[in-house]
Amino acid sequence: MIEVQRLNLLKHVRPIHLVTTVALYLLGIGFAHYLGQSIDYSLFLLGLAWLLLLQLGYYFLGDHFKTPFDAGLYKRLPFRSEDKPAEPAQSGETLLYISVSCFAGAVVISVLLILQGAVSISTAVLMGLFFAGFFLLVVPGLSLDLSGVGEIITSFTLVIIPPALAFFLQFGSFHRFLALGIFPLFPLHLALILLLRLPGYSHDLRENRKNLLVRVGWIQGIFLHNLMIFSGFLLFGVAILFGFPTRIVGSVFLVLPAALYLVWYLSQLEDGAPVLWPIITLLSLVTFFLPVYLLAYSSWMR
Repeated sequence: MIEVQRLNLLKHVRPIHLVTTVALYLLGIGFAHYLGQSIDYSLFLLGLAWLLLLQLGYYFLGDHFKTPFDAGLYKRLPFRSEDKPAEPAQSGETLLYISVSCFAGAVVISVLLILQGAVSISTAVLMGLFFAGFFLLVVPGLSLDLSGVGEIITSFTLVIIPPALAFFLQFGSFHRFLALGIFPLFPLHLALILLLRLPGYSHDLRENRKNLLVRVGWIQGIFLHNLMIFSGFLLFGVAILFGFPTRIVGSVFLVLPAALYLVWYLSQLEDGAPVLWPIITLLSLVTFFLPVYLLAYSSWMR
C-alpha cells in the first residue's frame, strides 16, 4: 500500500520541467564561474533548493485544485495507467499537505538567503517572478495554462528565471553574457513544449483544452515550432556578433543537424508522413537539452 501511494505521488512530478530547472540553474552558475566568480556552494544549494521546493509545491497545489500545471506532460508519464482512477480517493488532502510543506520549506530558505545578505533587489524581483509565473498557471480563477499564453509563461518561468537567479546569487549584478546566453534557449524550450503537447492534440481538442496548440491548430503549431527552432539558433549567432565567446556558444551549432532534421520531418506530417513519436520526442529533447549541456560544460570547463 505504501509503495502504491508513493507511485501515486510520483504521478504529480513533472520530471522534464524539474530537469529543465536544474540544468538552467547550473548554466547560470557556469556563466558566473566563466566570468571569474568563485562559487559559494551554500548559496548554490540554497538557491536550487528554493526553486525546486517552490516548483514542486505548485505542481501538487495545481493537481489538488484540478488546475494542473502542464497536464499534457503529466498524462504522458510512463507509469500512468488508464485502467485506474487518475487520483486515489485520499489524494486531495495529501497533495495539499505536501504543497504546503514545500512552500514552508521555500519560506525557510528565503529567510536563510536574506540572513546571508544574498537577496538584492534584483534577486528579490526574480524570486517574485518565479513565484508569480507558477501562481498564474495553477491557482483557480487565475489559471492561464489553457489561455493560449500558458506555454509562453512556462518557458519564461523555467528558462529565464533559474539561470538568472543562479547568476545573481553568485555574481551579484547583471552581465550581458547572461542575456546573450539564455535568451536563445527561450524559443527552443517553447518549441519543446509545443511538440510534447502535439501527441495529445486530439484529446485536448475534444476536451476543449484551449492551449496554444489547440488555438492555432496543429498545422500552424508545427509551423510555429519550426519557427522557434530557427529563431533559437539565429539568436545564438547574434550572440556571437555581440561578443559572446565562440568557445562557449560555438559547440551549440553541433546540434543544428538534428534540429534541421526534426524541422524537415515535422514539415512532412502535413503530407501524411508516418508519425514516429519516440524519434520525434527524442530529437526535440536533444534540440533543447544538448545546447544547454554544451553551454554549461563550456562555461564550467573554463
